[in-house]
Amino acid sequence: MVDPHVAVAPPDHPLADTGGSAPVPLARLVDEAFVDFPAGLAARAQTDEAFAAAGLRREVAFEAKDLDFLADLVRGGLGIALLPSRLVPRLPGLAVVPVRDGPVREERMVWSRTRRSPAATAFLEIVPLRIGGDRSRLHGEE
Repeated sequence: MVDPHVAVAPPDHPLADTGGSAPVPLARLVDEAFVDFPAGLAARAQTDEAFAAAGLRREVAFEAKDLDFLADLVRGGLGIALLPSRLVPRLPGLAVVPVRDGPVREERMVWSRTRRSPAATAFLEIVPLRIGGDRSRLHGEE
């Protein structure tokens, strides 16, 4: 599953006026203060790597280990954040702005086709319901 990151900002932030339909370029965000996860976490690395790959610098003004606290800092106007789009519906009260050339979150699952545990079988039965995936691909069928 590949999930692009989106920028989240307070509703009164200038980014919220972009209409949310056309993605803003990553370079448009370099002058913003950011709220992000602490350095060293995979969630932070995705954004750090996207900016580095584009040759851009950014200022992380605040760090938070908890997603809800991070969202509270953004709602409070202390910065913007880049988050996987699938997380954003859990965070009401934020303006959501698509980002072009931004980070993406890619998740993969691996299991044995021949010796699947009961837990793996149960997990694979509910995953398509949660992510809207193709059940045949999850069961290893081609």
